[in-house]
Amino acid sequence: MEKRDVAIVIIGIAIVMVLAFVVKPVVTGKPVDLSIPVPALPGQNVQTPAPDPGTPASAVPSTPKPSAKVTTPVPTLTPTPVPSWSGQSKTVGFVDPAKYNTTLNSQLPGPHGVVINDTQPTVDEMVTYATIQGQYPGTTDTLHIPFPYWQLVYTVDPWEETFQANGSNMMGGIADSLGTEVFPSFSITVKDANQPNRTVRVITPSGGLDAKLWKTGAGYDPRPWKEEFYEGPKDMDYFFLINSHMIHSYRIDILVPKRYIGKY
Repeated sequence: MEKRDVAIVIIGIAIVMVLAFVVKPVVTGKPVDLSIPVPALPGQNVQTPAPDPGTPASAVPSTPKPSAKVTTPVPTLTPTPVPSWSGQSKTVGFVDPAKYNTTLNSQLPGPHGVVINDTQPTVDEMVTYATIQGQYPGTTDTLHIPFPYWQLVYTVDPWEETFQANGSNMMGGIADSLGTEVFPSFSITVKDANQPNRTVRVITPSGGLDAKLWKTGAGYDPRPWKEEFYEGPKDMDYFFLINSHMIHSYRIDILVPKRYIGKY
């Protein structure tokens, strides 16, 4: 390259620099931008440079706004409150045992079941929640007991007499004597109404039923009997199978602590 060509190139560069650093700032009124553009990294927000004050608003590109996410509110379901016990005692009646797909055993109670008599005194004042009264065997209606602790207190008025029978067989010559004696009996089978095949407890009077012995002194009469149930903090439905033989009457009371009133 000749010296003349080099001179022409240098003059051209000088003219461009004069236009960029002198003429343009004078015309636009903006200082010279000497920054070096840096490409944006992946995932990095690219900021749009501010428009030139002399640029019309219509020529400035608008940035689209993100659409707002529309959420549908989920309705809140409010459960229907169950009224708490007001403290009013109720009477439990009797129903057909077929309601629970079971049959009432009118035979004498056997050794099955566990009898638990808790003699520990309770500090709670107890009130009557429900009462069952009768004379004959029967199956009660369902009783809802929403309490974690309750007592079953019962008393029985048995016959004083016992059945005695003597007989003999005359067909074989000299007869042999036979003798039988039948005593009063009573039992309560507590069943889970939601699971009729589940027996919660079988209750029989401790010491048996001997009205004659009870009349010999106050210390011989064990009535009433008490059973305590700790079923936990859950609602339960029960029904009772009552077997009675040679009984004038019986009474069963379901007792709960007085502090439960209005709480459950």
